[in-house]
Amino acid sequence: MFLLSGQKGWDAMKTDSRIGGGVSAHVYRHPLLSCISVFLECLAGVVDSSAKRRVRWTPQAASTTAVLMAIDADAALTGRFQHARSCMKVDHRRGRRTGTTYNGLMKALERQQDTVLPLVKTKMRCHLRRRLHRVDPTSPWLLLAVDGSKEDLPRTRDHEKVFGIADNGIFPQAFITAVVEVHTGLLWDWRIDGARASEKKHLMEMTSGLPDDTLLLADGAFVGLPLWEKLGGAGKHFLIRVGGNVHLITHLWPQAKIRQRRDSVYVWPTHARKDHPPLKLRLIKVGSGRKTVYLLTNVLDSRRLSRTAAGTIYRKRWGVELFYRTLKRTLGCAKLRSKAAHRAKIELEWTLVALAIMTMLGIDALAQRRGDPRRLSPAQLLRTLREALRGNVTCAPAHQALQQALRNCLKDTYQRRTSKQSRHRITTTNTPAKRLQPPIVRPATPKEQNDAMTYWNKTAA
Repeated sequence: MFLLSGQKGWDAMKTDSRIGGGVSAHVYRHPLLSCISVFLECLAGVVDSSAKRRVRWTPQAASTTAVLMAIDADAALTGRFQHARSCMKVDHRRGRRTGTTYNGLMKALERQQDTVLPLVKTKMRCHLRRRLHRVDPTSPWLLLAVDGSKEDLPRTRDHEKVFGIADNGIFPQAFITAVVEVHTGLLWDWRIDGARASEKKHLMEMTSGLPDDTLLLADGAFVGLPLWEKLGGAGKHFLIRVGGNVHLITHLWPQAKIRQRRDSVYVWPTHARKDHPPLKLRLIKVGSGRKTVYLLTNVLDSRRLSRTAAGTIYRKRWGVELFYRTLKRTLGCAKLRSKAAHRAKIELEWTLVALAIMTMLGIDALAQRRGDPRRLSPAQLLRTLREALRGNVTCAPAHQALQQALRNCLKDTYQRRTSKQSRHRITTTNTPAKRLQPPIVRPATPKEQNDAMTYWNKTAA
């Protein structure tokens, strides 16, 4: 297949019988559509089975338009739709025309979300897995970080009814829990819920989908025996910061003949002693003085995860905070624009999909010049894609020009001379004081030691 100069649309395509057995494969004339189509080609054969009549917004066309709208910088959703549709017009002509109204697009996305979004997420993880090995091929761990954040919503009755108002807010908010690769901000999985949702519950739902070689990094909000047992039972390793809201036990097996490590601790709440065995973990102390940090992990072998390595790795958890900064500030999604609750959720879902696609495009472009994916600049990447979206160019050199621009989306290399750390730590209800205190560690009582031996003998029998 090749393009003929001076022709447009389907007239610019010829079928090569040596490719695909004579079946035409669509070649996109617009460079941005050509890049995005790679990640949405799984929708090529998907039909809108819930539609009652023939519709122009097919799942692939609607999803591509939603991604383009998320990239665009217009303040109004209708303005973003017009820009995305202008970009789509270049390749969707004659028998492949798309719809013409914003409401028609949103109705199509709402109908198709139960079928399209799970399929897109599954295929995206396959794309992600192939790209994550380029980030740090020498590391034995795939470093993923999890955290939750809130997105502001317009103050409508529908949003207050569906999403609710958080304890520390006066307007509706949507809660997001995201699992992100710490170096590049690649989005692995996410959940969207109401303002008072539980990020621990979201993580438990996403545990089975995490890669096997994951080392999950989390802050002091992800604590508790059910969560840690869920992660350990699924074979996932974690490194979590703990504070005064965690109670740990030492010397639970004094009569054991095996040698006990000094950093070995046990989690065994009173209410769980009948049905759950003690959970053995490692408590790692990093730093000193006011900068002391306590980390809890289920990697019991210090040769696999030393104290120094644990401190270095946990500092990279900041990558998930940078991801939310990119989502809210760089991409301009600090407050959603849809006034209806079901449309706000669709808007947020496709914004996250677009952010993941955008990051993978940057990593692929850097790989062509053998660049380090960790130097990818989200701000420059977004600026480049927005220029391509508004440019609406169709000449052959435009594809090469876009790829060359993507290869130059790098972070600066200058060294900062002053610290960016704030002089005063802001205390909010999201960071209770107990999390800033050291965990409560005490030796096991004789009764707890007897209960542990009783449970051991019961299970052994």
